[in-house]
Amino acid sequence: MRGKQQQSNNKSSWLGLVVLLVLSSCVQFKPATLYDGVEATPVIPKPTDIALIVEPVIYNDDVSDVWGLEKNLCQEASVTETVVYSGSHSLKLNWDRNAEGCKFAGIGIGWDGYAGKDLSEIMDYVAIQMHVRTQEGKSFGLPMVLTLEDYSGGMGFAYTGNKYFERTTIDEEWQKVVIPLNSFDIETENLNPSNIKQLQIELQQSGSFYIDDISLVFYEPPVQVPWMEEEVLPNPLALPIQILDDGFINDNGWGLISDACQQIELSTQDRAQGQQSLYVKWDARSEDCNLTAFGATWNKWRPVDLTSIRQTAAFQFKLKSMSTPSGSLPINVGFEDYDRAKVFVGLKSDFVTGGQYQNSWETVTIPLSSIPDGVDYTRIKQLYVTLEGKGEVYIDDWRLVKK
Repeated sequence: MRGKQQQSNNKSSWLGLVVLLVLSSCVQFKPATLYDGVEATPVIPKPTDIALIVEPVIYNDDVSDVWGLEKNLCQEASVTETVVYSGSHSLKLNWDRNAEGCKFAGIGIGWDGYAGKDLSEIMDYVAIQMHVRTQEGKSFGLPMVLTLEDYSGGMGFAYTGNKYFERTTIDEEWQKVVIPLNSFDIETENLNPSNIKQLQIELQQSGSFYIDDISLVFYEPPVQVPWMEEEVLPNPLALPIQILDDGFINDNGWGLISDACQQIELSTQDRAQGQQSLYVKWDARSEDCNLTAFGATWNKWRPVDLTSIRQTAAFQFKLKSMSTPSGSLPINVGFEDYDRAKVFVGLKSDFVTGGQYQNSWETVTIPLSSIPDGVDYTRIKQLYVTLEGKGEVYIDDWRLVKK
């Protein structure tokens, strides 16, 4: 009986092993991780000391890593003790790339004994700084190309444009020229910034300069100050707006002309207020009088969108006529837009106090809604006034007001 039980147990164990082998051949087990997210690329911290990353001194007296100090068809490059910025020697360079037979002019500096130099971690906040001066006179440029070369032959280039100068021109006083590493084109010739071999200074055109104290320095781009800041203007719809008092607002009026057709000028002879008014005398009946007009902008020639106030605002001014009292005057008031389209309304009795333009100061009110369509009221350029026939008036205190 005990033998049969043992036999049964052995059979069960054998069957279990077979099942396990079958399952193992069908099921694949993969390693699991607690977190399958993509890790963010770490931000390279700015080093506290360049010397912890790479040797910062490229040239300062020691010429053991410098090549190209020679005289040939293109250049005469040497060290000199006569003119130095710091230390005991500087580099003296004279060259002419236009010389017959000249194919290349320049020097190279392997610095740090031509050890491979890793600049990849400092490209965004380090620059090559060198001190430069002319041998004589002034130069408005520095015709050099800086080239970083790696140990696989890749290259990156940067031009020494005057935006990198300490002053506007290179002259006989030493000044810094600072070229950021991130200004080098490293894509075109596949520069590997982690394995730099040398710095080349390729000489272009012609020149005569001293160079000294070349090094890597920390660099932050200067704050850009706009050469011309855009003026912040008052709201051109903040009524009331004074367009004319003792003169046109911001002096942005035109048409003050005296000729055979018109006499338009600022005058102290008569006025409704202040010290001056606009005196307007004209005779446009001659065919030679093509333009008898004046105008003004109240937003310094920037477009004005009048659509929001067109139904609620008006031009209002004082006017004194020197002609026989009348219910109208041959004066047209309107707008010009930035497509040069113009629209006008004539001065009629509805616009003047008492219905008459008289030989006394009267108030004229022209609702903007009375000026017809035909211009782009979202892009108004200026107030425009044309003169017809013949007349003589004084105008003062012209404003844009609420009706």
